[in-house]
Amino acid sequence: MASALIMTGPLWFFTPIQVATTVIAGMNCGASTLQSPLTWPLLQDEAIPAQYSGKQTEWLLHGSEIIFPPFNGVCTVANLVMAAYCYYKRNDGLATSAIASAKLPYTALAFALHVATTVYTLTIMAPYNQKLKVASRKINASVEKGEEKSSATQQEGIREFRDAQAVWKARNYGRGAVMLAAAVANAVALKVSAGL
Repeated sequence: MASALIMTGPLWFFTPIQVATTVIAGMNCGASTLQSPLTWPLLQDEAIPAQYSGKQTEWLLHGSEIIFPPFNGVCTVANLVMAAYCYYKRNDGLATSAIASAKLPYTALAFALHVATTVYTLTIMAPYNQKLKVASRKINASVEKGEEKSSATQQEGIREFRDAQAVWKARNYGRGAVMLAAAVANAVALKVSAGL
Protein backbone atom coordinates (compact mmCIF):
# COMPACT_ATOMS: atom_id res chain seq x y z
CA MET A 1 0.00 0.00 0.00
CA ALA A 2 2.71 2.47 1.02
CA SER A 3 4.80 1.71 -2.08
CA ALA A 4 1.75 2.22 -4.30
CA LEU A 5 1.10 5.56 -2.59
CA ILE A 6 4.72 6.62 -3.02
CA MET A 7 4.85 5.81 -6.71
CA THR A 8 1.42 7.26 -7.57
CA GLY A 9 1.15 10.17 -5.11
CA PRO A 10 1.57 13.82 -6.03
CA LEU A 11 5.32 13.74 -5.41
CA TRP A 12 5.88 10.30 -6.98
CA PHE A 13 9.00 11.52 -8.81
CA PHE A 14 10.69 12.25 -5.46
CA THR A 15 10.88 8.55 -4.59
CA PRO A 16 13.54 7.48 -7.11
CA ILE A 17 15.55 10.63 -6.40
CA GLN A 18 15.37 10.06 -2.65
CA VAL A 19 16.25 6.39 -2.98
CA ALA A 20 19.27 7.38 -5.07
CA THR A 21 20.41 10.11 -2.65
CA THR A 22 19.99 7.77 0.34
CA VAL A 23 21.94 4.94 -1.29
CA ILE A 24 24.65 7.22 -2.68
CA ALA A 25 25.07 9.08 0.63
CA GLY A 26 25.28 5.75 2.47
CA MET A 27 27.85 4.37 0.03
CA ASN A 28 29.87 7.57 0.24
CA CYS A 29 29.79 7.47 4.04
CA GLY A 30 30.66 3.78 4.30
CA ALA A 31 33.44 3.76 1.74
CA SER A 32 35.05 6.91 3.10
CA THR A 33 34.67 6.21 6.80
CA LEU A 34 35.87 2.61 6.59
CA GLN A 35 39.20 3.84 5.23
CA SER A 36 40.22 4.91 8.75
CA PRO A 37 39.73 1.59 10.61
CA LEU A 38 40.33 -0.83 7.71
CA THR A 39 42.71 0.61 5.12
CA TRP A 40 44.73 3.12 7.12
CA PRO A 41 46.23 0.68 9.68
CA LEU A 42 47.87 -1.19 6.79
CA LEU A 43 49.18 2.06 5.36
CA GLN A 44 50.55 3.00 8.79
CA ASP A 45 52.32 -0.32 9.37
CA GLU A 46 55.93 0.54 10.22
CA ALA A 47 57.10 -2.82 8.82
CA ILE A 48 56.13 -1.69 5.31
CA PRO A 49 58.71 0.74 3.86
CA ALA A 50 57.30 4.27 3.81
CA GLN A 51 57.82 4.70 0.06
CA TYR A 52 55.43 1.80 -0.63
CA SER A 53 52.88 3.04 1.89
CA GLY A 54 53.23 6.47 0.33
CA LYS A 55 52.54 5.21 -3.19
CA GLN A 56 49.52 3.23 -2.00
CA THR A 57 48.24 6.27 -0.12
CA GLU A 58 48.62 8.46 -3.21
CA TRP A 59 46.65 5.95 -5.30
CA LEU A 60 43.96 5.69 -2.62
CA LEU A 61 43.62 9.46 -2.35
CA HIS A 62 43.57 9.86 -6.13
CA GLY A 63 40.81 7.27 -6.43
CA SER A 64 38.86 8.90 -3.61
CA GLU A 65 39.13 12.30 -5.26
CA ILE A 66 37.64 10.85 -8.46
CA ILE A 67 34.77 8.94 -6.84
CA PHE A 68 33.56 10.81 -3.74
CA PRO A 69 33.13 14.42 -4.92
CA PRO A 70 30.77 13.54 -7.79
CA PHE A 71 28.72 11.33 -5.44
CA ASN A 72 28.43 14.13 -2.92
CA GLY A 73 27.70 16.63 -5.71
CA VAL A 74 24.79 14.55 -7.01
CA CYS A 75 23.28 14.33 -3.53
CA THR A 76 23.81 18.03 -2.87
CA VAL A 77 22.12 19.15 -6.09
CA ALA A 78 19.29 16.61 -5.78
CA ASN A 79 18.50 17.69 -2.22
CA LEU A 80 18.67 21.37 -3.17
CA VAL A 81 16.17 20.80 -5.99
CA MET A 82 13.86 18.77 -3.75
CA ALA A 83 14.05 21.29 -0.90
CA ALA A 84 13.33 24.18 -3.29
CA TYR A 85 10.39 22.30 -4.81
CA CYS A 86 9.01 21.45 -1.36
CA TYR A 87 9.36 25.07 -0.28
CA TYR A 88 7.54 26.22 -3.41
CA LYS A 89 4.72 23.67 -3.01
CA ARG A 90 4.31 23.79 0.79
CA ASN A 91 1.28 26.14 0.72
CA ASP A 92 -0.33 25.44 -2.64
CA GLY A 93 -3.47 24.00 -1.03
CA LEU A 94 -3.31 20.85 -3.11
CA ALA A 95 -2.48 17.30 -2.06
CA THR A 96 1.20 18.13 -2.51
CA SER A 97 1.27 20.75 0.22
CA ALA A 98 1.10 18.31 3.16
CA ILE A 99 3.77 16.07 1.70
CA ALA A 100 5.96 18.99 0.67
CA SER A 101 5.66 20.60 4.11
CA ALA A 102 6.60 17.32 5.79
CA LYS A 103 9.55 16.70 3.49
CA LEU A 104 10.93 20.24 3.51
CA PRO A 105 12.92 20.16 6.78
CA TYR A 106 14.55 16.83 5.92
CA THR A 107 15.47 17.67 2.35
CA ALA A 108 16.82 21.04 3.51
CA LEU A 109 18.80 19.35 6.29
CA ALA A 110 20.18 16.76 3.86
CA PHE A 111 21.23 19.56 1.50
CA ALA A 112 22.93 21.45 4.35
CA LEU A 113 24.76 18.31 5.49
CA HIS A 114 26.03 17.57 1.98
CA VAL A 115 27.29 21.15 1.76
CA ALA A 116 28.91 20.66 5.18
CA THR A 117 30.60 17.50 3.88
CA THR A 118 32.05 19.49 0.99
CA VAL A 119 33.26 22.28 3.28
CA TYR A 120 34.74 19.77 5.76
CA THR A 121 36.52 17.94 2.96
CA LEU A 122 37.94 21.07 1.35
CA THR A 123 39.00 22.83 4.55
CA ILE A 124 39.98 19.97 6.86
CA MET A 125 40.75 16.88 4.76
CA ALA A 126 42.18 18.26 1.50
CA PRO A 127 45.18 19.99 3.15
CA TYR A 128 46.18 16.65 4.67
CA ASN A 129 45.65 14.89 1.35
CA GLN A 130 48.20 17.33 -0.05
CA LYS A 131 50.60 16.89 2.90
CA LEU A 132 50.49 13.12 2.43
CA LYS A 133 51.22 13.43 -1.29
CA VAL A 134 54.08 15.89 -0.77
CA ALA A 135 55.68 13.76 1.96
CA SER A 136 55.30 10.62 -0.15
CA ARG A 137 56.95 12.31 -3.13
CA LYS A 138 59.78 13.53 -0.90
CA ILE A 139 60.40 9.96 0.29
CA ASN A 140 60.26 8.56 -3.25
CA ALA A 141 62.62 11.24 -4.59
CA SER A 142 65.08 10.39 -1.82
CA VAL A 143 64.85 6.66 -2.62
CA GLU A 144 65.33 7.32 -6.34
CA LYS A 145 68.50 9.30 -5.56
CA GLY A 146 69.80 6.22 -3.74
CA GLU A 147 69.80 7.85 -0.32
CA GLU A 148 69.72 5.56 2.70
CA LYS A 149 66.64 5.33 4.91
CA SER A 150 68.64 7.03 7.64
CA SER A 151 69.30 10.12 5.49
CA ALA A 152 67.94 13.40 6.83
CA THR A 153 65.74 14.02 3.77
CA GLN A 154 64.13 10.60 3.93
CA GLN A 155 63.67 10.71 7.69
CA GLU A 156 62.01 14.11 7.42
CA GLY A 157 59.70 12.82 4.68
CA ILE A 158 58.82 9.72 6.71
CA ARG A 159 58.08 11.81 9.82
CA GLU A 160 55.89 14.23 7.86
CA PHE A 161 54.12 11.33 6.17
CA ARG A 162 53.42 9.44 9.42
CA ASP A 163 52.23 12.60 11.21
CA ALA A 164 49.88 13.48 8.34
CA GLN A 165 48.56 9.91 8.29
CA ALA A 166 47.62 10.05 11.97
CA VAL A 167 45.83 13.39 11.61
CA TRP A 168 44.04 12.36 8.40
CA LYS A 169 42.81 9.11 10.00
CA ALA A 170 41.38 10.91 13.04
CA ARG A 171 39.75 13.73 11.06
CA ASN A 172 38.19 11.31 8.60
CA TYR A 173 35.88 10.11 11.39
CA GLY A 174 34.51 13.65 11.65
CA ARG A 175 33.80 13.73 7.94
CA GLY A 176 32.21 10.30 8.22
CA ALA A 177 29.89 11.53 10.97
CA VAL A 178 28.67 14.39 8.77
CA MET A 179 28.20 12.02 5.84
CA LEU A 180 26.29 9.56 8.04
CA ALA A 181 24.00 12.36 9.23
CA ALA A 182 23.36 13.29 5.58
CA ALA A 183 22.50 9.66 4.74
CA VAL A 184 20.11 9.50 7.70
CA ALA A 185 18.45 12.79 6.70
CA ASN A 186 17.97 11.41 3.18
CA ALA A 187 16.48 8.18 4.59
CA VAL A 188 14.09 10.05 6.90
CA ALA A 189 12.97 12.27 4.03
CA LEU A 190 12.22 9.13 2.04
CA LYS A 191 10.29 7.61 4.94
CA VAL A 192 8.21 10.78 5.32
CA SER A 193 6.84 10.18 1.84
CA ALA A 194 5.97 6.59 2.77
CA GLY A 195 4.10 7.71 5.89
CA LEU A 196 1.79 10.20 4.22
